[in-house]
Amino acid sequence: MPKMKIKNISMYYEVHGVGEPIIFIAGFSVDHSVWQEVLPYFKDKYKVILLDNRGAGQTDIPPGSYTIAEMADDVVQLCGQLKIKQAHFVGNSMGGLIVQTLAFKQPDLVKSATISNAVMTIHTPYHLYMDAQLDLLKAQAPMHTLIKASASWLFSFQFLSKPGAVEQLIQQGLSNPYPFTLPGYEGQYRALANFDSSAWVSQIKVPTLVLAGDEDLIFNKEAVHNLAKNMLNAEYFCFTHCGHLPYIEYPKLFASEIKSFHAKLD
Repeated sequence: MPKMKIKNISMYYEVHGVGEPIIFIAGFSVDHSVWQEVLPYFKDKYKVILLDNRGAGQTDIPPGSYTIAEMADDVVQLCGQLKIKQAHFVGNSMGGLIVQTLAFKQPDLVKSATISNAVMTIHTPYHLYMDAQLDLLKAQAPMHTLIKASASWLFSFQFLSKPGAVEQLIQQGLSNPYPFTLPGYEGQYRALANFDSSAWVSQIKVPTLVLAGDEDLIFNKEAVHNLAKNMLNAEYFCFTHCGHLPYIEYPKLFASEIKSFHAKLD
């Protein structure tokens, strides 16, 4: 799949299917491959664009700190080069911060915004998680340790209790040829730490679906619901027995909620 020159980086992306464009934006430190479970539910009726944010996957990892606004502009530039004038956007966690920014700054580009497990600004629990992961990275902890350390933060009790679930997560992580790096982690972390949409999120007029997980330890459902309540045109849905990544725990339901939301717009 191709790469596109975007400002000071080479950005990796994939296109699947034909139809109305829908762009999926992944969260902190992960790449486009996290969407593989939901891709089959969309590529039959949509033109699905998957991408790697700066600092992750096969996209370049420039030195220094990044900003969410900068990462949102990367997506705008990619859309321009792909001649996409309007699209649906779906973002989880950090990707949800990017989608908020796109909906605010580029409303004509965003036909709809799905913001999954994201908030207006980062609070103490997530900083604790990020700092601990960063310490493990700097200590050169093996990948399987990093994955196990993050699993209890990211997934629900029910999901982690399934036989073989953690082992499968570890195997998927170990088989990724483009694992996250210390420079990419630090660059994206600064983007997250400095983000705050509370002053402008109420001005977003784009039709928005806000999704939460009732067992999300990183961005709890109350904080996610508060984001929805501060938006002019937002619906809210909370997955039950679900952690921070509903597209992994409930891919079919995740896709169904988004498609139902889109159907109301037509």
